[in-house]
Amino acid sequence: MMMELKARDAFERVFKPFMDIEPVAMLIRGLPGAGKTTLALELMRSVRERYNCFYISTRVSYNKLRKQLPWVEDMLDDSTALQFSPEPVLRSSKNGDASKVDSIDLRLSSADNLLNLVVDKLISSKRAFIVLDSWDALAKEIPMDERLKMEKSMLAVADANDGMLVFISEEPEMNTLAYLVDCVITLGREEMSNVWIRTMNIDKMRGVAINKSKLVYTLHGGHFTIAEGEKKISYVSSLFPPLTSKNGYISTGSRDMDYAFRDGIREGSIVVLEVDSNVNMRYARIIALSAVLNNIRSNRQAMVICGQDEPLVKVLRKIVPHCTSHDLSRLMVFTSPSQMQEQEYATAYSELSTYDKNSIEEGMVMNLTDDPEENLAMLVDSYIKLKEDGKSMVIYVNMIWKDLEDVKNRLVYGAKVVRNNRDVLIITVKSKTELADAASMLADVHIKLVKDNDVHVLSMVKPEEKVYAVMLDDNGYPSYSLLPLL
Repeated sequence: MMMELKARDAFERVFKPFMDIEPVAMLIRGLPGAGKTTLALELMRSVRERYNCFYISTRVSYNKLRKQLPWVEDMLDDSTALQFSPEPVLRSSKNGDASKVDSIDLRLSSADNLLNLVVDKLISSKRAFIVLDSWDALAKEIPMDERLKMEKSMLAVADANDGMLVFISEEPEMNTLAYLVDCVITLGREEMSNVWIRTMNIDKMRGVAINKSKLVYTLHGGHFTIAEGEKKISYVSSLFPPLTSKNGYISTGSRDMDYAFRDGIREGSIVVLEVDSNVNMRYARIIALSAVLNNIRSNRQAMVICGQDEPLVKVLRKIVPHCTSHDLSRLMVFTSPSQMQEQEYATAYSELSTYDKNSIEEGMVMNLTDDPEENLAMLVDSYIKLKEDGKSMVIYVNMIWKDLEDVKNRLVYGAKVVRNNRDVLIITVKSKTELADAASMLADVHIKLVKDNDVHVLSMVKPEEKVYAVMLDDNGYPSYSLLPLL
């Protein structure tokens, strides 16, 4: 439900300012299957309280339309969704008898008939919102000069009668509408890191500022949904609500991610989160730390090993205020050697407190050194202590700034320990590196995080291919939603 509301908010932010100035006409263009009809009907739905709505199509009958998009029944019926076919269309009345619906074979009609039909709806209905789908098919037999006159006439009548026309086109190079209408939207797709995503270009939108001309969208659930771009969220001291892990699995702390993996992450799994160079690390941390939070809030253990020079405070701020002091007793955090280590340590202890207003306990944070052997001994000793009750543990290791030679042996050793003890190891690595290639070979779950058009996109490589937009939730605690990009 929250994802749906956020997605609706994104759609409103883009189109509401434009629709509020009551434009006369819009052109939506793109290849077949791009979602042009769905976008036009979403716009219709957003203004249905202000307009009398009509849908005129040579491509889709009303019966087929409402099967594909059931929600159109809230604004259209047999009298407002005009169907064009050579033979009369049958419909069932309330008593079960079949009756004929008047229809027009527009493919055999003249330009005058088409013009008269649109003008009649604009004048007789007053404040009519008319979708013409597709305009190319409706007007393909009309000579270009006559077609231009016809388009100008319809726009003039729409303007005079406070109406709006939405033209759908699959042949953008063949029409002249782009010069006449108030808004031009082009739907397409582009490849990003071997993944195809749908993109919407706002080529023209009179009367309003265009903050972003290209947006990512999806047709998930039969709706035209715009993916939310990157945003900054402030968290407060609030308890993270844990999700129950199914038998043999560990929850990621996100319902959407658990669903994407079907039941969560299988115990004994290696999860590799490959992060592109332009990604905001906040997104990667929240994805990984949600699993850590969920585990310690579920009376299980976790370890976090910070990356090279990774600020300790940035990690702990996403954990400490959202747990009780009892929760934190099941967590160990290890910082990398750095010149700022002591300062980071002091800042964390002085600024952060748990949800039940207790300070971080001494010993929860341990400092790694420049000696690999000493570090390994420290990590093994801490792991043994945390595993005393035998419960499955989540271990998060940030290797973004590491080279393969630095961690190769420890990576293989760690994977073996995790599998033997039915824990879950989550590793973040920098994309397109030798370390990423090596880690992906060990991975049971391989996901990539990239950013395009200000949208963070999560691409699942293993165990099966799926693509999602990542949207941060404003719940007061670190959490996120996944929007399937279909």
